[in-house]
Amino acid sequence: MMRTPAKLAPRRQPKQRRARLTVDAVLEAAVKVLKREGFSALTTNRIAEVAGVSIGSVYQYFPDKGAIFAALHRRHIEEIDRVIEGQLLRHATSSLDDLIRALIEAMVEAHTADPELYELMMTEVPHRADGTKDFAVRQHSAFRLAIASRTHNKRKLRNLDKTVFIVANMVEVLSHGAALRRPPSLSLSEATEEAVRAVLAYLNAEEQLHRAKLRRPPGPN
Repeated sequence: MMRTPAKLAPRRQPKQRRARLTVDAVLEAAVKVLKREGFSALTTNRIAEVAGVSIGSVYQYFPDKGAIFAALHRRHIEEIDRVIEGQLLRHATSSLDDLIRALIEAMVEAHTADPELYELMMTEVPHRADGTKDFAVRQHSAFRLAIASRTHNKRKLRNLDKTVFIVANMVEVLSHGAALRRPPSLSLSEATEEAVRAVLAYLNAEEQLHRAKLRRPPGPN
C-alpha cells in the first residue's frame, strides 16, 4: 500500500457511500478547475464551489490543497498499479516478449484516456516523491518477479537487478512518451511499436551479451 506523508494524508478516510461521493466530487472538481482555469485558480474555495460542497466538507477530508494534489497523484499511481498487476496476471504464462508488449500497450492506453490531465499533473501539479518511491519499489518487484520467472539460468540472475532497473524505467518513460510527448509525425500506434521495439532490443542485446560471455574461453589461472 502506498504511504502518504502525514501532512498530506486525508484527515479522515471516507467509509460510507456519501462520504466517498464527496471525496470523488472534490477530486473531480480539482481536475475540472485545473483543466479549465489553470493551476493558479486551483484553491480550496474554488474546488468546493465547483464540487458543489461547502468548504467545511473539503476540509473535513483534506487539510489543504496540497493534500488534494497528493490524492490526485495517489489515484493515478493506484490506477497504473492496477494496469501492471492486471497484465502480469493475464500474461502469467506468456513469453517475456509478449508480456513486455502487453505492459507497454496497456500503459500507453491508460495514459491516453485523459492525456491533458496526465500532462498537467506531471508538469503543473506539485507532489512529494514519497508515493512515487513506493510505486517504483512495487514496480521493480513486479518486473523482477516477471523476469526472474522466465529466466532459468542462475548466472543470468546475477544481473537481474540491473536488467529490471533498465526495463522498468524504459517501459515507464517510453509509455509516457508515446502517450503524451510523441511528435506530430508519429502516430500513437507507431510510437507504441517503437517503444516495444526499444525494450525488446535491450533484452535481446542482454541475451546476446550473456551468450558471448559463455562462449568466451576462460582466462589464465
